[in-house]
Amino acid sequence: MITILLEIREVILKAYQKVRFIVNPAVKFLFSVLVFSAINSDLGFNTKFTGIPIVLGLAAVSAVTPSQVLVLLAAVLTLLHVYAVNLFVTILLLLIYIVLYCLLLRYSPKHVAVAVVVPVLAKYNLHYSVPIIMGSTSNPVTILPTICGVIVYHLIDVVKVAAGREVELNLEDVVGLYTDVFDSLMDNYKMIMMIIVFSLVITVVWFIRRFSFDYSFQISLGAGVLVNILGFLIADLKYDVTVSVGTLILMSVLSGIIAMFCDYMKRILDYTAVERVQFEDDDYYYYVKAVPKVNISLREMDVKHFNRSAIDGEDYEYEEETEDDDYEPDNAYERKPEEDEEEDAEMKEYNPDGYRSPYILLENPESSDAEERNGTEEGEYSTELPDDIDEEDYEEEMLLDDDEETDDDNKA
Repeated sequence: MITILLEIREVILKAYQKVRFIVNPAVKFLFSVLVFSAINSDLGFNTKFTGIPIVLGLAAVSAVTPSQVLVLLAAVLTLLHVYAVNLFVTILLLLIYIVLYCLLLRYSPKHVAVAVVVPVLAKYNLHYSVPIIMGSTSNPVTILPTICGVIVYHLIDVVKVAAGREVELNLEDVVGLYTDVFDSLMDNYKMIMMIIVFSLVITVVWFIRRFSFDYSFQISLGAGVLVNILGFLIADLKYDVTVSVGTLILMSVLSGIIAMFCDYMKRILDYTAVERVQFEDDDYYYYVKAVPKVNISLREMDVKHFNRSAIDGEDYEYEEETEDDDYEPDNAYERKPEEDEEEDAEMKEYNPDGYRSPYILLENPESSDAEERNGTEEGEYSTELPDDIDEEDYEEEMLLDDDEETDDDNKA
């Protein structure tokens, strides 16, 4: 069973390597469609930007550009929707976005997309997988984009409420609006607890997986799932944060399985063949633990060849291709010109006066009937017997000649 799973993994990886230039943009395109569709469903104030062509166009641009462009386009689309109902909330939202975007580009430019992944996955209760995957694949720096994603997720809810307020053009109303927005964020215990729990999960997973004991990675994922469940349960009991316990446990376990699958596709370690090495140089003494990766070669396909009757649906026999040492090609017994010349030379030596090559008959097959009946001219060769010699006498004479040649050989 394990061998079959490893072979399936190798097949998937090889297939992905061949089509990764198509799969990666396609995945980014689909995810971008989810992002822009989620923004239009939550903040659909401006109907001009809720059409399918706009969503597909933005997704197509995001599919062939870096993830920073996706985050920027998502922020612009959000601002355009809010601008349609409230200018002052748009200005405040723009300032918050600028601060968060600059922080992400400064400290975690490779994980900017996490800021939009968290709000999108939160709609399906899959945002619990983000800190587990970040802790298992990166370092604690990814806490920053995760926090930004949590803030954006709850900021959208606050903006929807604030955008509906009517604000007159005076300083007091504008300051009061901004104060209410910040107070709503600061008093949101669910957001604060989510930030704390996600930060703890990333730190615990990253810290445990760096240990050198066996199966440290799998243990770190289990610890991350446990911290995630306990963290939200404590928040529910102490800070009255509404959390569905069943959904929390189910999605946390599912998040751990997703992280385990990602690690399975990335590498498989064989802890039964661990090697430990110690050596030193002029400055340090080294303790090295080497854990080999499991590599498996795919089975070779055994291709069988069948005759034509197998294709026509008739009875057939399997024809096995073998290499026979005694096999001779079709033209093995064809005479070469060099052999003919050698044989002609030997015959000339034996009877130089009346010899004519028998191969002339093959080279000149067309001859007159008279020549065939009466023989050829002097010095030419004929295959017919003279008229005065009977066929039986000729055969007896040939046998006597053979016996004489045999006696001469014996005497010699």
